[in-house]
Amino acid sequence: MSFQTQATTDQLDTIRSIMKKTRIAMLTSVSADGALHSHPMTVQEAEFDGDCWFLASAESDTVHQLLANPHVNLAYAGSSEWLSLAGSAEIVRDSVKKEALWDTFTDVWFDGGAEDPSVVLIHVKADSAQYWESPGKVATLVSVVAAKVTGDEPHTGSSESVTI
Repeated sequence: MSFQTQATTDQLDTIRSIMKKTRIAMLTSVSADGALHSHPMTVQEAEFDGDCWFLASAESDTVHQLLANPHVNLAYAGSSEWLSLAGSAEIVRDSVKKEALWDTFTDVWFDGGAEDPSVVLIHVKADSAQYWESPGKVATLVSVVAAKVTGDEPHTGSSESVTI
């Protein structure tokens, strides 16, 4: 794993790719007593530029926790790749952005539609990212078996940590 001061274009492309393949992200927030709580959130926008957007009920525990402590982590888990974003969140009331992010899947969770004032945006600004990519289950298994026979290190993928 290497650490760079700023993500390259290729690294940002990798981050976007992992996000696009993942429908649900786990947003971890900090409760009033300091406990960590993870909330499944539907990925609304995967055109990652350092910002992530989610929709939530203004009365949800998630929103209350973020108002008290904006530090968050977002975790994305794919079949052979993973992403962790650390940053801060803010609650945003922007009807134009909300309308842009609204889709038919969102209607399942919020009855009042995009005009519902009780639905707010969670805007996460990422400060850093760590991601892991593996060649897939079969290739990883073959590499592990080969490494056992040869004594070499298995080739199980790569990991990068970057600032955004």
